[in-house]
Amino acid sequence: MDVIGRCMIVAGMGLPGGKRQLCTFAMTAQRLRAMYELAKESALKEPPCSDDVDPRDVFCNNAINLHKISIYGFDYDYTLAVYTRAINKLIYDLSVSRLIQHYKYPRGLLSIPYDPKFAIRGLHYDITNSCLLKIDAFSQIQNGTVFRGRKKLSTDDILNIYGSFALPDAKGRELMQLIDLFSLPWAGLLSTVVQYFDDNAITFDPLCMYQDVASSVRYVHASGAMYRAVSQNLEHYVHKNVGLKEYLSRLIASGKQLFMVTNSPFSFIFCVIIIGYFLSVGVVVMRLRCLFVLLNVEDIIFLLPVYFKGRAPFRSYHEEDDSLSYEKVTSLESGKIYAGGNIAAFSQQTLFQGRRVLYFGDHIYTDLADPMLMLGWNTAAIVPELAREIRLQNHEDYRYTVNWLQYLTFLIEKYQKYADVDSEIKQLIAEWFEERAVLREQVKVMFNPQFGSLFRTFTNMTYFSRRLNRLSDVYTSRLPNMLKYSDDHTFFPRRNALPHEVAIPFRLHFADTSFHT
Repeated sequence: MDVIGRCMIVAGMGLPGGKRQLCTFAMTAQRLRAMYELAKESALKEPPCSDDVDPRDVFCNNAINLHKISIYGFDYDYTLAVYTRAINKLIYDLSVSRLIQHYKYPRGLLSIPYDPKFAIRGLHYDITNSCLLKIDAFSQIQNGTVFRGRKKLSTDDILNIYGSFALPDAKGRELMQLIDLFSLPWAGLLSTVVQYFDDNAITFDPLCMYQDVASSVRYVHASGAMYRAVSQNLEHYVHKNVGLKEYLSRLIASGKQLFMVTNSPFSFIFCVIIIGYFLSVGVVVMRLRCLFVLLNVEDIIFLLPVYFKGRAPFRSYHEEDDSLSYEKVTSLESGKIYAGGNIAAFSQQTLFQGRRVLYFGDHIYTDLADPMLMLGWNTAAIVPELAREIRLQNHEDYRYTVNWLQYLTFLIEKYQKYADVDSEIKQLIAEWFEERAVLREQVKVMFNPQFGSLFRTFTNMTYFSRRLNRLSDVYTSRLPNMLKYSDDHTFFPRRNALPHEVAIPFRLHFADTSFHT
């Protein structure tokens, strides 16, 4: 009999499954305390799970058979090229300089250092109220995760601004989701500016301030300032994506066609590739910033778009004189270079049609949404934060805390009905609610002191996590993790019990270690 069953007997509630004892007992606070102690002892003594999750696994939302995949596509930034955290400070510093020099913002902003651990990806920024906040899959604000500048707002402050924790009209509000990894310095800069203005009693227009920050961050990319700085110090800003060359080589050897999509300058891509950071393929240096280009280099097709969306047609590009042809492009041929292009033109190309394409990217919307929803491609999300979160979840402290939190939640849900008939029980249940709140906060700060986990609020999945589940068939922390699986592997989603279904535990152990991979 499990601990829940024993607790119910101690409480005089009978056996699990509806079986009743021969005699019943009046519920008392003493019985509830005994049941609480029994549950806590079991939760903190017995390991909740003996198997660690491999941070390098690939996780499945929707079944996908790699045997049927013949075309593999890749985003560049944070998919093929993986940057160190130093790039966030670089973007932040360059953006602050742009704000001060071009928009004449106070030089005092330089006195507030960049905090690389302040924000997480997937937050929303409320332009009207100048607040960063974390929203779950049901458009509810997670209490304790609303910040104006770097000041955490209290429950009363949140209710004064939003009326409740629910945002039923979230789409109608000026809420911008900071969805990609390049948005981390953006979030940091927004919080810095708001904090500085509030500390110095400077009146500002929230929309103008947001637009100025957004323009400054975009300028850092568009002007090439970030790319130049990274190119001059690759070891500081770019990780060597170990295993990537082996994975791409295996795909090519298996007869797969590869292509890459990016809006980074080609000269920058060339620099990182040629230095040997992941591919070491021979290419010709071309300055093709802000073009949509297709070329074939040693069995790899490169596509360099500004956006998937738009109406620009494909045009032949002549590298010898940096010119575009006036002739209409009706099909894309290997070994030739094209500029322009859009997702509608993509859909007309036989090579890129349907479910035989698997596309990898880190940006849930711009990388994965259109390819899945408009082209019908299979999609795979690269989520670098995943590995760290899994390592934290493998720690005993995390597992014991979550295990006891679940037990305590069960006790509250099961016995709160007795609070109305006994004042001592009412006080006890209130104490349980307070302890539950403390436990939830402890779990949250394990991931990030301000905002918690990228994937979960206290209980629900985050807004980011919901979109990840909807727009990616599989997801993993880095592309070379695919080396663990053959090119004929089939990924299956886990069958999780719905709220109305019976949860049937499943754990398979092999005595013979030869079964383990």
